Amino acid sequence: MDNDTADVTTPTDYITRESNPMDQLISTFLTARSGVYRELAELREEGWKNPQGDKHFQNQRREADEASNKQRRVFYNLMLRIGDELQAATGALSLPTPNAEVLDICMAPGGYSASALKHSSHACVSGITLPSSLGGHLIIIPYGRHDPRVEVRFADITMLAAEYGVADIPENHPDFLNFSLRRPWATKLFDLVFCDGQVLRTHAPHIASYREQCEAGRLTCSQLILAMQRIKPGGTFIMLLHKVEMRKTMKLLSMFDKISKIELFKPLTGHRTRSSFYLIAKNVQPRQPEALVAINEWKAAWKHATFPLPADEGNGKGPDFVEHVRSEVSSLLTSFGERLVELGEPVWQIQGDALRKASWFNSKDANSAGTSARQVGMPSSAHLTRASSMMGNLQIGN
Repeated sequence: MDNDTADVTTPTDYITRESNPMDQLISTFLTARSGVYRELAELREEGWKNPQGDKHFQNQRREADEASNKQRRVFYNLMLRIGDELQAATGALSLPTPNAEVLDICMAPGGYSASALKHSSHACVSGITLPSSLGGHLIIIPYGRHDPRVEVRFADITMLAAEYGVADIPENHPDFLNFSLRRPWATKLFDLVFCDGQVLRTHAPHIASYREQCEAGRLTCSQLILAMQRIKPGGTFIMLLHKVEMRKTMKLLSMFDKISKIELFKPLTGHRTRSSFYLIAKNVQPRQPEALVAINEWKAAWKHATFPLPADEGNGKGPDFVEHVRSEVSSLLTSFGERLVELGEPVWQIQGDALRKASWFNSKDANSAGTSARQVGMPSSAHLTRASSMMGNLQIGN
């Protein structure tokens, strides 16, 4: 990515609710080059037709929304096990610096920070997380007087306007009183940065209407900006992502591949049937030109979603935009496509193996609901939304 691309990349590259139509172009490329991806795509198609899958993931969502303290502890312990597995596979939690600093963005309940301290007990952790009053998870990791190595601040990171380059907030903005001009830890740099935030259904009552369709994108941009403006040159960056084969994911991986040494990690401990995975980027160089261009793009995207233009202005979805996206995807596949296959195949293999073994996937009712839905003419967008929710590919509003 160079400076010539900055003025033609639009905020909608990062702020979008539905999968971009260009994702199909990527899928076609991958299907022709990766048997692992091709098999997974076929399994997903089977899964989309399976009503037992809907029931399975609806139950998971309900349990997450109505979690008891005991269930929250189970989830925290799962994070600890994933952290151990991540360390064994990548060594990313071993911090050799004597006074190592860890930043955990969207920290709660704190399992990954606890894992970092387990493998680097000399480190100190700074965490920022959504308060429970706004729908955030409760903190379980000991902090403050219970563990002075851990500091926690409570804030909605999507409202850190000054951090994202906006100092003047219109008084008539629906979130005028919710913005913050503070820049947390503005004078510190961190050896390890976690970004694990997702939009939860418990957030919905606290989100203004203008944010409903783009909150996941706002959160993604907020995490990326804050992380890249705080990470130490040579530091390690870990971020939860979804679907290696999505256009915006491919673009992000391509950028990090230019400024760091990257690998993808999908845990066997949990979430195997989902498309989620972790980007592990080591030796990150946040002052590289490609990184600076990306940060400016994320800031523009955050601003576009947070201060939207009237509906009839600047939506960026005309023929020129579509042609730009097509050209960008073609260029990325040419320069990064083979690398994407190399990175993605281990992730796709794990998900595919897990789907084959899932009890709901092998249900006798596998095809009934999907077939009847198509017979009655279910719109393709509704089908895709249902499928994405079921397979855990997308967050709310993403």
